[in-house]
Amino acid sequence: MRIPFPGYRGGVASTFIFGWQGMSKTLIIHIGHFKTGTTALQVFFREQTEFMAEVGIEYPLVWADHSKHSDYIFSILRAAGVSKLMHNYENPTPPQSMWNDLFERIKESPQDTILISSEEFMRIGQFPKAQDILRQILDNRPPDLTVKAIVYLRDPRAHLQSWYNQLIKMNFQVAALDMAVNGDIESIHYDYQRALAPWVDILGGENVIIRPYLKDPANPAALHQDFMGVLGVDLPDELLKTKGDPNPSLDNRVIELVRLMQNMDFPQNSMDAVRSQALAYLEMQDRQIVRRGEGMTSANIQARAGLDWLSDQPGCHVDTEAFAQNLPEPGSQEKIDQDLLLGFVFSELVQLRQRVKRMNIIDINQRLEALERQVQGVEAES
Repeated sequence: MRIPFPGYRGGVASTFIFGWQGMSKTLIIHIGHFKTGTTALQVFFREQTEFMAEVGIEYPLVWADHSKHSDYIFSILRAAGVSKLMHNYENPTPPQSMWNDLFERIKESPQDTILISSEEFMRIGQFPKAQDILRQILDNRPPDLTVKAIVYLRDPRAHLQSWYNQLIKMNFQVAALDMAVNGDIESIHYDYQRALAPWVDILGGENVIIRPYLKDPANPAALHQDFMGVLGVDLPDELLKTKGDPNPSLDNRVIELVRLMQNMDFPQNSMDAVRSQALAYLEMQDRQIVRRGEGMTSANIQARAGLDWLSDQPGCHVDTEAFAQNLPEPGSQEKIDQDLLLGFVFSELVQLRQRVKRMNIIDINQRLEALERQVQGVEAES
């Protein structure tokens, strides 16, 4: 879907993008949110620099790393004394120096619109001191530079679950989700006012574009189309075929298993092995379960029809309306997934017991005793 804006010219974003005229340069900051396809967009921006240039947009290399511009925000967070979730960031370059480099590149760029992107920008809402630093930097930007922010949001429940998944995937030791929201998970992941109010305050509400996250299996390029549409650009057909998700989530069914192993300090190779086995087990079970829940749905329809027939019988003294409140129902997806994971754990336990039974413990003990005698003999001779 393309969002038409005044100033849009046949697929090329004009110098007065979004409809505001008289701006010689525009800096677009894609601030996330986390788990809203940011990595996929960043990879697209980096791989399609030629196309981006054709439509008047530069995705700069200045302080870019892995297709994103997290250094601009990490430098601010570091200056504000933040250390958590900084991914071993240790660059001593002051934030103002980094941003001055960006402003210089914007000045030199042949393009009217400069785009930078990092989901880490969203963390500004969590740290007031970092907000003050960002405000000072942007207040001192070149006078002819307009700054706008674009953010994508998903519903808070889905976002919270997805971020919890991401933390576990990154090997962070976190509490169960109900407890993690009390400290392990920053409130910007469910309180969107806290996340976005600083940006609205610094840039002005009209300069913060808030969009719903799009994920359409029938159109993998839906998010890319929407983002470029905000910039007044239609994606050509050859760019509508996007690659797979570069940052896929862990299967939610193994999240708690992985979390428990991490919190128990399991060796990484052991965790990787168990996780791989669990995913293979679940994939096998998924292939065997055809049209999950369809049988129970059919039973529900037949049971209801049977009660309707029963209520019409002259000799019926059964409260069929009460019966109708307790019809067969398909199990919830959560219950099905729990049962699958429990099945995996029990299968592993059974296999472990079988392996132990097959081991000749007496023979192993005899070998150990023989080795100990040999060692003691060597020590006595020396």
